[in-house]
Amino acid sequence: MTQGSTGRTDLARQDAKGSAMETQPLADPKTAAGTTVSGHAPIPASRWLLFWGLALGGSAFDLATKAIVFQRVGPPGSPAVSVLGEIVELRTSYNTGALWGIGGNLAFGSLMFALLSIVAGVFILYWLFVLRNATDRWQTAALGLIMAGAIGNCYDRLRFGHVRDFVHVHVDSINFDFPIFNFADNMLVIGAATLMLLAFREETPPSEPTDPLRPDSSDQPAS
Repeated sequence: MTQGSTGRTDLARQDAKGSAMETQPLADPKTAAGTTVSGHAPIPASRWLLFWGLALGGSAFDLATKAIVFQRVGPPGSPAVSVLGEIVELRTSYNTGALWGIGGNLAFGSLMFALLSIVAGVFILYWLFVLRNATDRWQTAALGLIMAGAIGNCYDRLRFGHVRDFVHVHVDSINFDFPIFNFADNMLVIGAATLMLLAFREETPPSEPTDPLRPDSSDQPAS
C-alpha cells in the first residue's frame, strides 16, 4: 500500500471518530451533580427525622401538659395556680375557636377548625415530601412546629369538641390581659414567625454548571 493511500485511510478514520463524538449526547450537568432527573434534590434522612421529631414530639408534649394541668388544677372555674407571681398562672379554659379564641362564637366552629387543621397538615406533607421541598433545614423545622401545633389542637377538637387552654399571662396594674393559650398555640406562632423571617432571607444564586467540553482558562498555555 502506498503512502498516499495510508494517509487517506487515516483521514477517513479521524472523520468517522469526529462524527461519532458529535452525535454522542452530552451528560446532563444536574444528573452529573447527583440530583434527580426531575430537578429536585433528594431529601436527606435528617430532614425526615427533624420534621417528624418536632411534629410528633411537640404534639405529644402539648397533649401531656394539657392532661397534667387539667388533672391537677381542675376544670374551668377552678382556682388558678400561680407560676410567676401574679403575672403567669395556670387557669384552665375551654376554647371552641381558633388561636386565642378567635371565631369562638361560630356555629360548628370547633369542627370547622379541626377540618382546616387536617387540610393544612395534608398540604404540608405534600409540599415537603411529595414535591420534595424538605431540603431546607429551617423551613422544615418551622413546618414541623406548625404540624405539631395543628395535631395537638386538632386532637382536642375531635375528641372533646374544644381546645384545652391553661396558660394565663396578665398584668393587672396596666390592665394587660392576654388570652389564655397552650403550648400548641406557641408552636403554631413560632413556626409561622419563622416562615415569615425566612421569606425575607436572601436567596443564594445557584452556581452555573461548567461545560465539560469547554477548556478551563487555567489549562490554556501562556502566550
